[in-house]
Amino acid sequence: MRKRTSASALLLGGLLGIAGCVNPDAGLPPGSTRVAAPAAPAVREAPAPAPIPATQQVAAAPAPQRGGESFVVSKVRQLAGEADALAKVVDGLEKAHAGLRDGARQRAATYHQRVGAIEARLKIGTTRANPRLRAEWNVAQSMLAGLDRDVGAWDVLRTRAAEADSRAAFLNDSVLNAFELSGAVEEDHEALHAIGDRAAHMTVTVTRLLDEVSAASERQSRLVTAERRELALLAEAIDAGSLEDGVASGPYAARAAEERPLAVVRFDDPNVAFEQALSAAVQQVLDRRPGTTFEVVGVSPGGSMAAAADYADKVHRSLRRMGVAASRLRIATRADSDLNVEEVRLYVR
Repeated sequence: MRKRTSASALLLGGLLGIAGCVNPDAGLPPGSTRVAAPAAPAVREAPAPAPIPATQQVAAAPAPQRGGESFVVSKVRQLAGEADALAKVVDGLEKAHAGLRDGARQRAATYHQRVGAIEARLKIGTTRANPRLRAEWNVAQSMLAGLDRDVGAWDVLRTRAAEADSRAAFLNDSVLNAFELSGAVEEDHEALHAIGDRAAHMTVTVTRLLDEVSAASERQSRLVTAERRELALLAEAIDAGSLEDGVASGPYAARAAEERPLAVVRFDDPNVAFEQALSAAVQQVLDRRPGTTFEVVGVSPGGSMAAAADYADKVHRSLRRMGVAASRLRIATRADSDLNVEEVRLYVR
């Protein structure tokens, strides 16, 4: 029984093998031969790359800077541009200083010639309130207003010079900090040394210019203050027809003593803070009468009037910064033996 089962299994396997096979010559006419297609070459899969040990891995290179420049080269280029820009500013300041200095000198000389001619005529005597001298005096007053505008121009130039001085100091610091950057080559440090030399030279130039402009501004301010007093006395002399009579019989002192000032600033301390209170008082007047004229009077306890004049000029400049036009401000000085320290009185006209 076991042998028959095995023979049947073999027979069945043989039949399945025949059924699964195809005769290559089936369906061809007698004598024909089928040409077999060439077999496709076997494709071998490439072996997977072996992993690289962590100890042998190399970090990826950093991306290059834009345009191929390193950060240090870009910084040097930036500082060089800042030095060029500052050099143009300094050159412009020097030219502005020279122009303002020469113009102010010429205007001052012309003004003094005009005033000198009026004084010379008054010394020999003339008629009271001579209209010709009054016309000359009006011209002199206009010229003095021009000198006062020069004070404002000096102040503007001083502010610009101070800004340039700050820029030069910042450039010096930036150059020193750039020397600490990593990744520089010798040529980069040579370029930084050249920029630092330029910055140091411009610092010296701007510092000198700032000192000269500050001195010129103060000098011009004192000149205008003194000449305002002189013009006031000269107007009185023209009314009197004589220089000596005009100085002796001025009506201003009695008028100023009788009137009540809008504000009084006592300078028992040279650095007294007065601007906030003064600004409030002036603003109240201007709110009611926008066209008000003010008179700034420096009062001295006696002796030299220089300190009183300086304090009056200080208040005058403060009023200018508050927005009061120069045409609506007058300045003068007087003595008061009842005082212990200098003070400045502000009158409304």
